[in-house]
Amino acid sequence: MHPDPGSSSLLSGPRARAKGTFFLCLASLVTLAVVSGTRTQQITFSEYVLMGAALLAALLFDYRMLGRFLRRCDAERNNRSSLHDSATAALRSLLKWPLLARLLETELLTLYYACFARLSHSDPAAEGTQFSYEQTANARDVYLFVALSQLPFVPLIHLLLESKKGPGVAWVVTLLTLWSVVWYLAQVQAVRFRPLQLQDGQLRYRFGLIWAADIPVENIRLAREIDVAEQLDPGKLFLSPLGSRKTVLIEFDAPVVFTGPYLLKKRRRKAAIAVDEPSQFLAQLARRGARTS
Repeated sequence: MHPDPGSSSLLSGPRARAKGTFFLCLASLVTLAVVSGTRTQQITFSEYVLMGAALLAALLFDYRMLGRFLRRCDAERNNRSSLHDSATAALRSLLKWPLLARLLETELLTLYYACFARLSHSDPAAEGTQFSYEQTANARDVYLFVALSQLPFVPLIHLLLESKKGPGVAWVVTLLTLWSVVWYLAQVQAVRFRPLQLQDGQLRYRFGLIWAADIPVENIRLAREIDVAEQLDPGKLFLSPLGSRKTVLIEFDAPVVFTGPYLLKKRRRKAAIAVDEPSQFLAQLARRGARTS
């Protein structure tokens, strides 16, 4: 059980500002896209007014839905073991249809982690059962590299494509570029809120919002630290996508299925996993019967 981390006295101000910023950016993008796509056509003032009214109504509806979602996350936090579980439960309860929730889950959780997760308190660390990979993964450095290498050039590329190929192509490229930056920002927060867990005889592997696997400890044949000079074949093992230093190698008795976004799957007999404190991680695996060296 967790105390409600979304108390109005603590988060109402920051959360309201975050919601306002989110919808201001969204409204600006949609408005620019509409104006860009219609400026070469004969659009009357009244038609612009109608489009603006429809856009405003849609944004107000979404703003209210977002408020309901955040409040539901706070309520679910008292009954769930992690921030991610509470956000997923809130999302599924609001969308009603399981298939719709499954299809949109990755995108909506990406927006949640990128824009709102930072306003929540981290789950209290459980000694001996939770292991961080925040420092080893270098997720923040990867995000800064992606953002600084793309954002400054977005306006120039957009104007060039719009003049050469038209607004349709320009906005597709621009939105995909912006989404890649948002996606990496979401991974930074997910790395913080989704540590590795040893729970109920399982290693619950989570890497951001990308890959996940529940691995029975009894299925672990050997776990050991990787020597710096050791050569690994990426085609024969699972590698943490954002980790720049893969410090622990785990071998399995039977292939483990790692599930990724959009139902992607990888079956591997080995995994190289980044962990901030590999010696502590290996010691806890050994206490649960896994062979380590």
